[in-house]
Amino acid sequence: DRERDLSWQRDFVHARLRYRDWKMRSATADTRAMGRKKSATAVAKDESASSGVGLLVFTTVVGVGAGVGLYFWNRLKRRKASPQSRRCSKGVAMTHEQLDVLEGYKSKCTMSKDQLNALVDDFLRRMNEGLRSEGQMLKQLPSYVEKMPNGEEAGEFLAIDLGGTNVRVVKVVLEDRKVKEVVAHEDAIPKALMRGTTKGLFDFIAKQVKLFMARHSARPTASGTKVPIGFTFSYPMKQTGIKNGELICWTKGFDIKDTLGKDLVGLLEASMREQEVEGEVFAILNDTVGTLAASRFADQDTQLGVILGTGSNAAYIESKGNISKLRAGGSDGGRMIVNIEWGNFKSDHLPYLAEDREIDEGTPNRGSQHYEKMISGMYLGEMARRACLRASREANLFGGTQRRRLEKPWSFPTSLVSEIDGLGSGRLPQVKKALSKALDIPEASVSDGCAHFVTEVCRLIGDRSATLAAAGVAAIYRYLTQSGQVALDQRFVVAVDGGLFEHYPRYKDRMDKTFGDLLGGQAKRVELVHSPDGSGIGSAVIAAAAATSR
Repeated sequence: DRERDLSWQRDFVHARLRYRDWKMRSATADTRAMGRKKSATAVAKDESASSGVGLLVFTTVVGVGAGVGLYFWNRLKRRKASPQSRRCSKGVAMTHEQLDVLEGYKSKCTMSKDQLNALVDDFLRRMNEGLRSEGQMLKQLPSYVEKMPNGEEAGEFLAIDLGGTNVRVVKVVLEDRKVKEVVAHEDAIPKALMRGTTKGLFDFIAKQVKLFMARHSARPTASGTKVPIGFTFSYPMKQTGIKNGELICWTKGFDIKDTLGKDLVGLLEASMREQEVEGEVFAILNDTVGTLAASRFADQDTQLGVILGTGSNAAYIESKGNISKLRAGGSDGGRMIVNIEWGNFKSDHLPYLAEDREIDEGTPNRGSQHYEKMISGMYLGEMARRACLRASREANLFGGTQRRRLEKPWSFPTSLVSEIDGLGSGRLPQVKKALSKALDIPEASVSDGCAHFVTEVCRLIGDRSATLAAAGVAAIYRYLTQSGQVALDQRFVVAVDGGLFEHYPRYKDRMDKTFGDLLGGQAKRVELVHSPDGSGIGSAVIAAAAATSR
């Protein structure tokens, strides 16, 4: 029994120990399970937190992007409804559109030195072509003025100057190597006569001469003789002698069909006979030839005559041996004034604008005289008008309310371009008044920005005109020095006549700047001399030289 009791006690103790081990293992398993459950919960919480942060970032980015996009969309709508402005270099507020249009004009009108030199090279090539044969772009017309004025001419002479839209009659008295007296009278040519008949035009001229002679005691110096007359004809003509000329084409607004191919001196003398005018035409010449001759009478270093007025042209003294197209007629040595007719020059290197082509389309001589239409006073105002009309359409110039006024052709006079360019951006109140008065625009419609835009356009137009005129002079100077007709150390006097050169602000200074760009140190040899009434005095001087040599 004792052994049974001991066995039972041992079994009981072992059972108690096994139970304790089971409890301990169960507690350990529960602890591990709880740990795994807690870890899983933490991971889930971390993942949930990460997802929340990502969503927050995403919605924030989308919200900011939408806000920025909405801001710029509203800004664009406001800009379309009411053009925003920014300040230009002068500190004047202009709209973005106005500045864009202005920058477009600047980029096209401003020429680099390389562009200018390319233009000059093209001009030289065309000059040589015109000397060799007829029908070239630069006509290089022989004037048959071979006896150059030398200052010895003396007496009383008349000049008839048909140029632009006026006819002038000039009495010139030469004495002691000087022009002692000049009396002139000018009459506007009625517009109907500019597109009427040849006889109507020449009868009108003869009547003006007769009235002038009666008023100013112009009379023959001896019984039975007639007053020597020089006839300045400022349009392209082909000459076969100093008294013989035929019209090639009308320019400057004239369009008289029945004048082509007729003897101009014969037409004038026939009308003078009908009016009983006691005068005889001794020479017919271009106004540019006359300007050169008038200056050469006083300064023998004059080599070139230039017209910068309603039209534009140049004439120079050429060696007859270089005029190849004269050789068939048995040309001898000596020198002769050649009328270039540079207004017809055209080149891919010219700074063309769309407005240039529009102006050309509306002229009677469409397709010709491109150079003249970019330089001369007749066209500068129309160029400004078209630029302002474009800005009114595209950039709300004058508030876009004055478009109807700007649509009227030729309503913007060149005198207004000159006035505004002279005032400059420093005097915008005066510019606004000038625009309001000349174009009949309410001054309230002309903001400072609009006035500045127009001022800059006028400056660009004036700059381009003077630059192109100077490029032509520089080309002729290069030709004469390269051909050895003018020495590099010689004065090169350029006689200039015309209202554009005389009245347009800083025109000479602008030309001088271009000479510096093109000729460098040689620019100091080129002297621009204003020759007032050069075409009239020169015509009388050439008539005097021709009458003296008879």
